[in-house]
Amino acid sequence: MTKELIKTFQYRITQATASQLVVILYDLADRYLEDACESDEEVQIRDNIYMSGKVIDQLISGLDMQYEVSANLFVIYNHIKRTLISVSVNLNKAELKRVRGLLKNLRESFYEVSKQDTSEPLMKNTQTVYSGLTYSRGGISNETQTDNIENRGFRV
Repeated sequence: MTKELIKTFQYRITQATASQLVVILYDLADRYLEDACESDEEVQIRDNIYMSGKVIDQLISGLDMQYEVSANLFVIYNHIKRTLISVSVNLNKAELKRVRGLLKNLRESFYEVSKQDTSEPLMKNTQTVYSGLTYSRGGISNETQTDNIENRGFRV
């Protein structure tokens, strides 16, 4: 994953509500699996599968088992984890594509739910980022401006 993509995920996380955070986790898992599918080196494939498994672990840890849907999601996540472990051993990219399909279906469902979430972002006191297009003689360029807060309320 590129540094620019990591920064994009970091920004999305700082601005996310609880339901949007679940969508971001699905996006992260999918991105790691995409990188694993595109890679030809065994070490990179295994590393990306491992990182995707860590994201699935986060999804599992966020389940509230008081609800029936959580138990159903646990079964699906557990199946995905077992499949990732198997793929890590035999490097079967067809299975990775199948897992990506499962995650995409789940992501779409949670994305629809997140559209209805009107709660505030989970993280407070985060950096403000303004992004937009700037017109100049050379054409259109994309500019990003952040506030220069060195101390976000934390002092040592």
